[in-house]
Amino acid sequence: MFSYRYLLRQAWQITWRHKYLWFFGLFASLAAAGGSIEYQVVAQNLNQNLIDGSYAYFNNILAISELIKNLCLGLTNLFQYNFWTILNALTLILLALLVIAIFVWLAITSQAALINEVKKITNAKKKNSLLDIRSGLTIGHQNFWPVLGLNILIRILVNFAFFIISLPLIFVMSSDATVLKVVYTILFVIFIPLAVSLSLMLKYAIAYKVLEKKSFIVSIENGWKLFIKNWLISLEMAIILFIINFLVGLGILLVLAILLFPLFFLGIAYQIYWLMVLMVLLGLIIIIFVGSGLTTFQIATWTNLFIRLKEKGGLAKLERLFLKK
Repeated sequence: MFSYRYLLRQAWQITWRHKYLWFFGLFASLAAAGGSIEYQVVAQNLNQNLIDGSYAYFNNILAISELIKNLCLGLTNLFQYNFWTILNALTLILLALLVIAIFVWLAITSQAALINEVKKITNAKKKNSLLDIRSGLTIGHQNFWPVLGLNILIRILVNFAFFIISLPLIFVMSSDATVLKVVYTILFVIFIPLAVSLSLMLKYAIAYKVLEKKSFIVSIENGWKLFIKNWLISLEMAIILFIINFLVGLGILLVLAILLFPLFFLGIAYQIYWLMVLMVLLGLIIIIFVGSGLTTFQIATWTNLFIRLKEKGGLAKLERLFLKK
């Protein structure tokens, strides 16, 4: 019988017993797909009203364009200096790009590695099966480009959808038409489930690519079909994980407030700088440690759900409640 409780317990056992997976969880959280795009979409747009959400979106576009413009001007002005200044500046830029590339590689590779390792652990018949960071990174590296492509594609689609929906804002500002405001509101309400659907589909598409070795296009097609067939189960699981995320975040905040914040403010009051630095470092360690485990738990849950739905299917909780009636 299909059970969310069983899947969550299984994911927790995998997360707790195989802590080497937390290494992957640490970097997979940078990809957001490991963390989850749907939570970011809902949180960002529900924290703001409709008009403010679009203003923020257009401001981000303008900020990016301004950053690119300043970067180009900076590079142009750079060549006015002497050779060594140019060489040093270009070296720093290349080093920065290299660091960014390494983190991107680790984030995407860890995302794929986690999915593969979770399946190996779930299906392992022997406890001494080959399970380590090196083998995980190898599999993750083999799937780097398609998984990166899937992450980029979903973000492009989500941002494009939001851009299209935000277009009526231009007419609202110029004409203040009531009809346009109504249309804008309706489109915005449509956007949230669309963005969440794309995010949930992405999880299945990546699983098809990593676990089933499907092609890029076939992974997207199969991921969409699996989501459409099990959209209610996927939504219920997303809500459950959202609640878990919220409770864990609240728990971390309480721990920091009770244990670390008083000592931090004590350091400020008496100018004990080493105590302030120590509390900040401990806070960062706690956040990173818990965040790595939480990302590992989420990806383990979605991977196990994917395996279950693909092999046996399932019924959502709401469907079971209506069947009982």
